[in-house]
Formats: sequence, C-alpha cells, structure tokens
Amino acid sequence: MFIMFNGVMPMKKYLIIFGAILVLGFGVNTPTFSAETENDIVTEIGMLVNNNNLKTALEKCNAAIQKYPDNADLYYWRASIKIANGENAIDDYDKAISLKPDDSKLYVMRGIYKLKLENPNDAILDFNKALELNPDNSSAYTMRACAKIEIGDMKGADEDLEKANKLYDNDLQKNKK
Repeated sequence: MFIMFNGVMPMKKYLIIFGAILVLGFGVNTPTFSAETENDIVTEIGMLVNNNNLKTALEKCNAAIQKYPDNADLYYWRASIKIANGENAIDDYDKAISLKPDDSKLYVMRGIYKLKLENPNDAILDFNKALELNPDNSSAYTMRACAKIEIGDMKGADEDLEKANKLYDNDLQKNKK
C-alpha cells in the first residue's frame, strides 16, 4: 500500500519503491533473463563459419564446448572449422554422433568428410547408417553414389542416384503446393 501526498505520489518516489520491491522480491544478483542462450551461441558460431571468420568461430566454439560439453552442434561446427583449416575433424564428428546418434545429417557429414579423406568404404557405412535412420534422405543417396563411384560400383551408384532424384522430385512437388 502506497501513502499518497495530496492524492499523487511523485514519480521519483514511485520508481524508488518499485526498485526496492524488485530487489526484495527477486534479489540483486538474480538475472531476469539469459543474455545469451546455448542456441544463440550455436547460431552465432554458425554465422561466423558461414562468413569465413574461422578464428573467432573456433575461439567461441572451444569456449562454448567448455560450457556446454554435451551439445552435438558445437562439435559439428568445430569439425567444419577444422576442415576449413586443413585439420583432422573425425574426432569432433565422432563426438557429435555419440551425443546425437539418431541424427542422420551428422552421419552424412561425417561420410562426406571420409570421402574427402579418400576412404569411400567407411563413407558408405556412414551413408548406410544415415539411410537406416532416414530412408528419405536424398543427400545420403547422392553421396553414397559418389562413394560407390570411387570404389567402382557403377550399378550401385546409378541405383542410388535414381533414388535420390525421385526424392528430390518428390520434395519439389511438395514445395510447389
């Protein structure tokens, strides 16, 4: 209950009382909102990588992994940064997959990296796992076709490209509606 003088409380007194109520009710050190969420950090790192600001992205990513060691997306982005810097990224892909084993996209990305390392047989295993998790993953079919070409399986590559094309066509039809 506020005591009023002449029916009106001066604004300055009102603000002081309101501030006191906030401090007493919520405490001085209790934040009312988080300035930067875990998702905000992941998004920022992704934007830094996409803008080719790799040094800053790596610094932020390493700091974020210290704070959020169970975030698979952070390991994915660090792998992307390492690849761009010519460093080995397999451990980060492995960690991301261990944290999010049902994410078919992570298997596709690790498979693509294994293709880059000229290891098409291991890449095929990753693409197979991605397709086991998501049989409609057209990227997995496309990339598995590339790996099959590398090992000389032209018939298998052709079959995978046919499946990928059908899935792409289906996606286009859905998007037109």
